[in-house]
Amino acid sequence: MKKIYQYIVVGLLGCLMMAACQREELPPLTEVMIDSLVIVPAYVDAEVVCKFRSSVTIENAMLFLSTDSNFTSVEKIMLNRQPYNQFTGNLTNLIDGMTYYVRFSISNTWSELLVDETTEFTTYPISTPVMDATVMTDLTFNSAIINSKIIRSGGKDVSRRGVVYGVATNPTIENATKIEIFDSKASFSCFLGGLDKNVVYYARPFAANELGVSYGEEVCFEVDTLWDGYDLGLSVKWAHINIGATYPEEAGDYFAWGETEPKIEYTWANYKFCNGSPGGISKYSTRVDSLEVLEPQDDAATVNWGGKWRMPTNAEISELLEKCKWQWKEINGVAGYMVSSNRLGGKSIFIPVAGHKEGSKLIEYNSYGAYWGNTLMSNTDAGYLRMLPKDYSPTADKMNASRYHGMPVRAVCPK
Repeated sequence: MKKIYQYIVVGLLGCLMMAACQREELPPLTEVMIDSLVIVPAYVDAEVVCKFRSSVTIENAMLFLSTDSNFTSVEKIMLNRQPYNQFTGNLTNLIDGMTYYVRFSISNTWSELLVDETTEFTTYPISTPVMDATVMTDLTFNSAIINSKIIRSGGKDVSRRGVVYGVATNPTIENATKIEIFDSKASFSCFLGGLDKNVVYYARPFAANELGVSYGEEVCFEVDTLWDGYDLGLSVKWAHINIGATYPEEAGDYFAWGETEPKIEYTWANYKFCNGSPGGISKYSTRVDSLEVLEPQDDAATVNWGGKWRMPTNAEISELLEKCKWQWKEINGVAGYMVSSNRLGGKSIFIPVAGHKEGSKLIEYNSYGAYWGNTLMSNTDAGYLRMLPKDYSPTADKMNASRYHGMPVRAVCPK
């Protein structure tokens, strides 16, 4: 029995020796090709990801780096091995704006092979920031939005970014209106408000670092005199600013219900359709004319913006409340709600919580919002959109208020 075990051990050793001999006789690395190569350059460094095509396992990969296509002077960098014959590495201490040439040497236990392919790449030059294309969106009757992106910082920290615009070509930060964006995001948008009709404007984005200022491509435009509001997927379109405002975050003018001009004080004593007291209502009353909806000559939106614009009905206010998403937001220190369409890719409008006026006082500004509708609720009250402070539930609702109060107006128009 002991001899049998000895024979078994001897046999196993013989098999192992044969396997070892066979391993030594495996074919060397031949016909190796680069299956994929990605080099991502920056200013003074680069990332490399290379995958080789080979029927034999590759254990090591060496990268040869040179600024000479003949590789007379070479830096060798050992790459990091990954699964499936893929290797990665970081090239550091490079020269900005320089073209480099790359070759690879691969090896395993049995052989070493120089891959017969040369690749080149160029690092980015250190410079002022590099801007992406300029895109203009949301052109209205008095505003536009300019969008751009900083593709590369230029190798230095970007200290300023924004948009310049004016009535002459090639606007700069020195000779044109400047809107600066105070955040660190690469992509940015600037709202251009208060634009005039029949004027050609030129705008371009800018970005600056310690080396100077770069400008993106210039866009030329005129305001859209036929613009008719934002489609939020509702029965009407809504304006993007209040009556009397230039920018979405501005309160604009305050109106008593049925009046079309702002004033200093808002009381029953100076209300247009009143003889000094709520008991003396002279229009829009069941005791006088039974009118419940403002006529065009008494609608602040129609009078100030033109025939297609009007104040919203109670039903349209309810629709805005029920069919849109309301999110608290601050723009330039002004609080309000971003009201967005529930449709995919739908539009949004910002409505500031601009408070209301009683007497000569502005009440609850930047806390509550109040916007007139065009519909009477009682002889002395009319319906309005009420917006509550942050974290209240609901965020907004529909209420009634005395007609003499001064409130902003957000207009609507037909689709």
